[in-house]
Amino acid sequence: MEDEVLVIGLGRIGLPVALVTADSGLVVRGVDASDISIAALKERRAPFEEPGLSELIEKHVGKNFLPMTWDEATTANLANVRWIVITIGVHVLPWPDPADLSILYSIINGLMQRDGLKGRTLILRTTLPVGTTSLIAEHIEETTGLCVGNDFNLAFIPERLVEGMAIQEERSLPKIIGPVNTEALTEAKELFSHIGGGLIEMSDSDSAEFVKLIDNAWRHTRFAFANDAAVAASASGVDIIEVINAANQDYDRNSVALPGPVSGYCLGKDPLIFEYAFQNVEPKRELPSVWLTALRSSQALVPWTISRVKGNRILVAGLSFKEDIDDFRMSFSEPLIEALLDAGHEVSVCDPELGRNAYTQLWPEVASRISSSGTDLTIMLNEAKYDTIIMAVRHSIWRDLGADLIGKGLVVDLWNSYRNVQNMERIGLGS
Repeated sequence: MEDEVLVIGLGRIGLPVALVTADSGLVVRGVDASDISIAALKERRAPFEEPGLSELIEKHVGKNFLPMTWDEATTANLANVRWIVITIGVHVLPWPDPADLSILYSIINGLMQRDGLKGRTLILRTTLPVGTTSLIAEHIEETTGLCVGNDFNLAFIPERLVEGMAIQEERSLPKIIGPVNTEALTEAKELFSHIGGGLIEMSDSDSAEFVKLIDNAWRHTRFAFANDAAVAASASGVDIIEVINAANQDYDRNSVALPGPVSGYCLGKDPLIFEYAFQNVEPKRELPSVWLTALRSSQALVPWTISRVKGNRILVAGLSFKEDIDDFRMSFSEPLIEALLDAGHEVSVCDPELGRNAYTQLWPEVASRISSSGTDLTIMLNEAKYDTIIMAVRHSIWRDLGADLIGKGLVVDLWNSYRNVQNMERIGLGS
């Protein structure tokens, strides 16, 4: 058996992972449920923006990187696969009911139908509730009769990549290895020795799952703290930026973040995934975990923002989950727009990446209710009159837009981007 890698899921994480692995010299077969995405990759077209992605696609497609549909992922095409890396996670989280693992089970079943498990090392690289990797092991053993450690290997190795730096970070960040069996650790270390970054060995898969959840739950909690401090500052007439800068200056015990909406595909769901582990705490208590409280606090920024709105015609500027990224998934603007519409406001939207790819489409729940949309904020400001403009994302191309906002209606600046412009409502500064 040659040393080929199968990567299942070629999205914002899976595709960079696959291409960096291919660039390390290994042959990588990539499978995705979207025939459209596979067709684009075969034509050497990047499905989204990521620094270095297009160059790796051009370099490796048809050579070290072989994208395939599930129909093309036949037993023969998988014959030389040694490692299987699954980058698709759990998306249905009916907390406090158990998370829906059906998508993972369907992938495992697809591999079993292709005789794709025996003799391989299966690696889960995603975000999962604690204990999920062990459940996958039980599912495979009960369904196939294969035995983990004898017939196949299994490990959880979380990805911890940031969009916009995914390729660079995949090559350099340490890999947290949580093996289910001893040989899985050996196999994982050999795979990642090709790719780069340090190797951190954990005692088991549960511990590695816990690491990933701590990562994003802590980051979300830190940002939510800053936002709660900011809204308290607004109520007290205090400048939160001045306060945070003073608190952090020459004082190593502090690292208070600056305020701004907390959202995104990872920060938006991982605290909830982490809460499944908190269900096991005894004795039970009335208070939820700190990180779930932080998640609810971040969600409370939506009604806080809407309470500042004046008039009926609203322009929401910025739809991505963070600046300069072509990804609208679980962004702060989605629930904000939905709440504005439900309150009877006429809502227009603007984002420079709107409509660019599958990740930057208007959300189905609101698309038909939007009054107007565009990609050029200056044009939209000049062509129509708005009662309130909400600056929801601090895209770099809008950095010097402050003067253009004067006289265009009330501006709600959620990032304190225009501190020298008067007549704005700012988080942490008051009116």
